[in-house]
Order: sequence, then structure tokens, then C-alpha cells
Amino acid sequence: MTLPGNTDTVNPVFDPAAPELPERLEAWLALRWGKPVRVSGLKRFPAGLSWVTIGFNAASPGEKPLELILRVGDPGGLFSPYSSRPEYEALAALSSVPGLPIPKAYEHSDDPCILGAPFVITQRVHGDTPTPWRGADERGEAANQSLGRDFADALGAIHAFDWTGTPLAEWAHGREGPITPQTAALHETRYWARHTQMRGGPTSPQMHYAMRWLEANAPEAERITIVHGDYRVGNFLQHEGRITAILDWELVHLGDPHEDLAWAGLRTFAAGTTRIGGLIDREAFYRRWQDMTGLRVRHEVVRYYEVLVQFKMASMLMGAMIRVQTGRSRDVRMAAMGFQLTSTLMELNKLIAEAG
Repeated sequence: MTLPGNTDTVNPVFDPAAPELPERLEAWLALRWGKPVRVSGLKRFPAGLSWVTIGFNAASPGEKPLELILRVGDPGGLFSPYSSRPEYEALAALSSVPGLPIPKAYEHSDDPCILGAPFVITQRVHGDTPTPWRGADERGEAANQSLGRDFADALGAIHAFDWTGTPLAEWAHGREGPITPQTAALHETRYWARHTQMRGGPTSPQMHYAMRWLEANAPEAERITIVHGDYRVGNFLQHEGRITAILDWELVHLGDPHEDLAWAGLRTFAAGTTRIGGLIDREAFYRRWQDMTGLRVRHEVVRYYEVLVQFKMASMLMGAMIRVQTGRSRDVRMAAMGFQLTSTLMELNKLIAEAG
């Protein structure tokens, strides 16, 4: 089967506009579902530097059409190479949690012969995507507080979930050994160090210093939980002040839940306020999370993970620059990410000093 788009081995690109894409989806879904499937209404959503997101409808004769989302791990994307399995397995496992606003996971595959890249198919949930720096005043304080409560409760539900009896238990066997309370922070530090080629490639002295600081000060987790990995305002949908879906699960993994608390609470996402995501008072957010999980917020561990996730953010920026420099991506947005690196490293310095 010929793959769509540019199959150049240096800079492979998934082509969301390939004319054969609907036909391929129809054939694969018909095989999976054991009945004819008609695919229509494909529409790409422009946001994101990672997975390509496409909305579409799928219908079988005599049945109501399903509104679905196709997410494709573009080989030129920010976190390539991709696997669809973690996102699919996390959504499938968490579907049993009452009231947790996540899309239903329908299908996934890592076989590049189907669409040209790994992909996952989920339910399409309606709503808009708020950001900390846009629309807060228009929503009003009541909506911000309502979203903040939902934001805290959804994270608490994710962290309270017992993953040990699900397929996610296999994730505990990491590439560098078991993920345990003693090793969780080190796993993440080394993962993001690899992302910027720090072990074997050039990088800044500040990143080397931060990596050594993180290794030397790694805390022990109270509990290993599912960690969303990109839990912030901007990665959920809302309607009339209520969260309708938590999105963007491509960085999901097992680890210390303080990692999600730190990422959600970074100053970068606070729109110049002291609130979590510009929505809700930090202590109110923590109280709701503690009530949901039965865990306690360890403030010194949050400060450690603020350093780690700021290191992660710098790694993302450096990884984008490396992809452009080496020809693995031609996305001008990735090239522009380099302009954010200096301020990101300055904030990393501040957070290390505060944690120290």
C-alpha cells in the first residue's frame, strides 16, 4: 500500500489532505467493525504542534452517524516518533471513572501501512478551548471558578484511579527500569534530557546544570498514579463554564502526581495571576485535589516538579529547534519556538533558586 504524502526518510510528512484518506479510513473501519462504513466531512483543526487533529463522521447503513476525531502522530511532529497505544489505553481505562470528562476511545493503530503514521480515533466532544490569556474577563468570575473546580476535580479523579489492574500496569516497566516511587522523578528527568539529545549531543550549560540538580534532588513519590503530562488550561474543552472534555493525552505516563500539579500551576500558564491557570486560587485547587485523591500536597515536592516541568518546557523548545535544524521538520512554528528559549531558561533559573 502506497503511503500518503512525502515519504522522504529524512523528513517524512503525513498529508491530512491526501485524497485517499477517506477511502483508507472507510476500508479500515469496515474491517474493524465488521460492516460497511461511510466516512464524510473531514475537517482539520489547525491547533497543535504534535498530533494532527481531524474531525469526521462515520456512518453504517441504518445507523446514526458517529462524530469522531482522528488524531495522527505526524512523523514531523514535535514529539515524534509516536505511538497511539498510551493515549488509547489511558482513555479506555479511565472511561470507567464516573463523571470524568474525557472522550470515548474507539480505535487506534501504530501500523504505518494504514494511514502513513500512528493514529487514534475518539469521540468528538463539542465545546471551545479557553486559554489563560484570552477570554477570562469575558467568561466572568463565576465561569472561571466553575472551570477551576472542574479542573481540580478532573485531575483528582485521574490521580485517584487504580491503574494496577488494567493494561496500564505494563507501563510500570520503563525503558530504564521499573517506575517506582523512588525512580519516578529520575525517569522523567532522563526522558526529557534524551529529547534534547543531552546525552550525546550539544546543549546549553544551563540545561546540564538543571539536569544534575534534578538528579541530585529527586524526591520519593507518595503514590504512583497516571500522569496526564500536559494538564493545563488550553488542553480542555468547555461549554457554559463547565469542562466537557480533557484533551491531549499524548504525554500520558505513570509517575508522581505532583508533576501534573506543577505543570498546571506554572506561572507561564497563569496569565499574570497567582491562580492555577488564571482560574482558581492555588490553595482552593489543592484542597479539592486532596479531597478527591486522599493524598496531601507536599509543597516542597511541587517546587521540585516546577523545576522539572520547566526543564521539560525548555527541552520541548530545544527539541523543536533541533528538528528544524536537522531537516526533520519544516514547520515554521517550530523554528519560532527558539525565540522563547531565553526567557524559559531564565524562569528555570528562578525556579531552581526558589526550590533551593
